[in-house]
Amino acid sequence: MPGVVAQGKFGKRSVVLALCAFGAGTLAIITMVAIPRDASQLVQDIAPWVFMAIFLIAAPIMHITGFIFGIMALVRSNDSRGLGLLGIILNGLSVMAGLGILAAMASTIGAFT
Repeated sequence: MPGVVAQGKFGKRSVVLALCAFGAGTLAIITMVAIPRDASQLVQDIAPWVFMAIFLIAAPIMHITGFIFGIMALVRSNDSRGLGLLGIILNGLSVMAGLGILAAMASTIGAFT
């Protein structure tokens, strides 16, 4: 139809990415904490690598992409500015929380050496 402008979805995608990345990070942390001591050696060896892949690679990429989508939603006229702003806030807070957890983990390294 001529003259009809499609509604943008960057704001919605920004919020969805923030929630998915937060959920994946939470699941990774819960998995690390909930591994029973009598789990097989293979599970105990793989779990930290899965945690690091999610926490250090997948979640940051999702948050950065969500942050960019939020900015794109703010500058586009046919997108939801409210969802874009919410996505920017959620992704920013999640990245800051992740950096805080990373700093806390790094500060305890000396206790084990």
